[in-house]
Amino acid sequence: MTVYHCVVADLLTDQTLTELDLPVDTAQRRIIVPGAFRATYPMPNPREAERGRAIVAGRTVVHLYRGADIWGSYVIWYAEPAMDEASNQTLQLQGSSLESYAYRRKIRSDLTYTGQDQIAIARALLTHMSARPEGNIGLVLASGTSGVLRDRTYLASENASYGERLEQLANVAGGFEYMIRVAVDPTTGQRTRSWVWATTLGTPGVTRDITQPGKIKAWSYPSDATQAATAWQARGDTIQTDLSATSQPLMSQVYEDAARLGAGWPLLDRTEDYSSVKDVATLNAYAQQLAATRSGAVSVPRIVVHFDDAFSIDPNYLGDTARFTLVNDYFPLGDQGPTFSKSWRIVGMDLKTPTSDDGEEAAELIFEEA
Repeated sequence: MTVYHCVVADLLTDQTLTELDLPVDTAQRRIIVPGAFRATYPMPNPREAERGRAIVAGRTVVHLYRGADIWGSYVIWYAEPAMDEASNQTLQLQGSSLESYAYRRKIRSDLTYTGQDQIAIARALLTHMSARPEGNIGLVLASGTSGVLRDRTYLASENASYGERLEQLANVAGGFEYMIRVAVDPTTGQRTRSWVWATTLGTPGVTRDITQPGKIKAWSYPSDATQAATAWQARGDTIQTDLSATSQPLMSQVYEDAARLGAGWPLLDRTEDYSSVKDVATLNAYAQQLAATRSGAVSVPRIVVHFDDAFSIDPNYLGDTARFTLVNDYFPLGDQGPTFSKSWRIVGMDLKTPTSDDGEEAAELIFEEA
């Protein structure tokens, strides 16, 4: 069985502070957005209590190792030592993956980018965030450009974080995906923190086959239409400078999902707010992306798979495609074979580390429907 262990390090310097056999309750990885982390560390003796004291909320990061590989690195934002009535001492930990740091940093000066590649803007934001030593978490920024030029202005008065603006920059028509990967340099043995991007993350041409019966332990396939839409509009800021006049926000064009409307879906309207945007073209790009990616009912398939020494999926490489085949009472075998066999991109993972109860290693996979 593959062994998991945790290394606690300083957030800024990544200097190792201690190592723990930390029972992990939740360890998530996502594309673009941060993943959550929760763990409970038992402290039955002074030695374990001393190790627990090395974790300081807001200053330390926990690297989750699977064997020799780092499968997640999480900033600890909340730590609570406690003792119950039976004198059992524990340390409750909550955090988020390294992407969360950019959401804790505000843009404190006005920034303007005109006719620049969107990846160059993303790198400029991260470089600006890291200008002071106290705000530099050592990210190595991937090179390259996307060929998509953008105009962006970020004002200090908007009180936005670098993380918010990066996420918005990526989530437009013709946008991109990114994540932070932490790895051990095979030459130096030092950990590196790399910000990586791609138009679409993942390994082209690679499809994993995962089946039930087989590696699939559990599954769910929800379909949520409570916030469904087939026509989208984006609303921005006002450009009215006369305070005595009526102020009206800028509005994008309305973008409809013609395919769904043609297939019989009703017209369902939704407007999303982008309060800092003062450019109609940018609002149009947001609305176009919403119509292309979020129309109809929202389905977020979740499948729990069993990992072992022969089969696993590295969460550092989300974006890969998997073909899932289910055979059960709800999805029985048909005359032509399985009635459920779909290929989806893996866009998230909730790692379930082995426990003393079952010793099984599993992960809940989250997908983007094709």
